[in-house]
Amino acid sequence: TQTPRDAQLRTALENMRYAACTEEDIAFLKTLQCTEDEDDSKLAQLNFRNVSVITARNIQRDKINELGVIRFAREYNQPLYEFYSIDTPAVDPEIKRKFGARRAKEVKLKSINPIIQNVLWDLPPSQTQHRAGKLTLCRGLPVIIKQNEATECCVTNGAEATVYDWRARQVNGKNVLDVLFVKLINPPKNIKLPDLPENVVPLSRHEKSTICSLPDNTVMTIQRSQIQILPNFAMTDFCSQGRTRPFNVVQLKNCTSHQSYYTCLSRSSSADGTAIVGDFE
Repeated sequence: TQTPRDAQLRTALENMRYAACTEEDIAFLKTLQCTEDEDDSKLAQLNFRNVSVITARNIQRDKINELGVIRFAREYNQPLYEFYSIDTPAVDPEIKRKFGARRAKEVKLKSINPIIQNVLWDLPPSQTQHRAGKLTLCRGLPVIIKQNEATECCVTNGAEATVYDWRARQVNGKNVLDVLFVKLINPPKNIKLPDLPENVVPLSRHEKSTICSLPDNTVMTIQRSQIQILPNFAMTDFCSQGRTRPFNVVQLKNCTSHQSYYTCLSRSSSADGTAIVGDFE
């Protein structure tokens, strides 16, 4: 079923592996760029609408996810709910090795006061080892699971799903998730748990030691109790490895190597299913 354009993409990827793309390869890749006309852009098509964008940096992923959550809720007329982590102080004896002496200035507290707690909740996941302080969710929202929870049920790190339902309670006036039910997207096998629809699985809250990078460039270690997911409107090139995507949206502007370009673009299963957002070097 390979088309002539698929053959061109395959050739470009073969050359890209060795940083040896030709002018013809680059000209072809330019044809995969999305137009700036919203109505005429590939991204306006239903098949591309909520596809996770592959990007190079975690901070870009976080911003795209933040905007994607707002857009999704508006388009599907869904109310958004905020669910907070439960944080307590902790100490990490390995912090100097992990962050280096220059950034090893660690904030140590016996308790977390409300001002610092709000700062911790507002940090993007890229600054908290991908453990969200605040999850903003609605039903149907695309999410990605960030830890191996039950491999026999296909609940693994990197698995994609949508929010189905939740069980939550209030702690100090804040909503806290106890259980999040998600519906797995194209799992390797169908999962049927008692009293739940097919491919709907529960995720429980876990407590993990988390190093948070604060805005003043200091670091703080906490014990964070939260459901280990993130919104899935964007993922990094690292996270995308091993996936094959019929519809592949990529942002290449901040890729720093030909390997990164190759990782992003080789997730595509076809040329017509590939969309490049913005320009690239």
